[in-house]
Amino acid sequence: MHMDINKNIINLIKRNDTKFKNIKFMQDEKLKKEFFTSLKNYEFKLTEQSAYEIALWIESNEKHLSASQQNNFTKYSLGEILLVDLGWNNYDREFAYIHPAIVIKETATKIFIVPCSSGTPRKDKNGNIYPEFEIGTTNDGFQKNTVVMLYEAKYIDKNRVISRLGKTSNQFFDKIYNKLFEQIFEPIHYKMQKLENNQ
Repeated sequence: MHMDINKNIINLIKRNDTKFKNIKFMQDEKLKKEFFTSLKNYEFKLTEQSAYEIALWIESNEKHLSASQQNNFTKYSLGEILLVDLGWNNYDREFAYIHPAIVIKETATKIFIVPCSSGTPRKDKNGNIYPEFEIGTTNDGFQKNTVVMLYEAKYIDKNRVISRLGKTSNQFFDKIYNKLFEQIFEPIHYKMQKLENNQ
């Protein structure tokens, strides 16, 4: 049964962030009550999930707890394929849990990645794969046929990296990099194409 939390208490603390940032939440009886109410709501939701989903949830949660106090400054090369934990508390249509991912860009503490899946890509009524997907094969550097989820590209903290899996071929990396550019900067891409065609 869903229990409502008192949003006024949450908002009060958010408005007084300077004061409350130095107080442990267990010292605040009102917030402590709201925390356990929220936890019960979450517990109820989790009991509806499959055993497989709960196993993924536990694994992801443990990874987060062990990595939260670490600093990963490892250098990763562009096109490198990594095993990453995308987290468990995502919305239904967002990619979650542990998946391979391709490094597109790197900063000191973050990497811009494109997640991959062993599932099947979405197709239109004519059987054509939607442009937000790309298929990688063993010739492209993968261990098996892999679906690259271009529409899930995002920055993640390097602490989400679990291990290294390999590297894409230069040709495949260029292909997904260019497709990403087209999808993210679509108007600029078409302007550039128009300029090229007019030359």
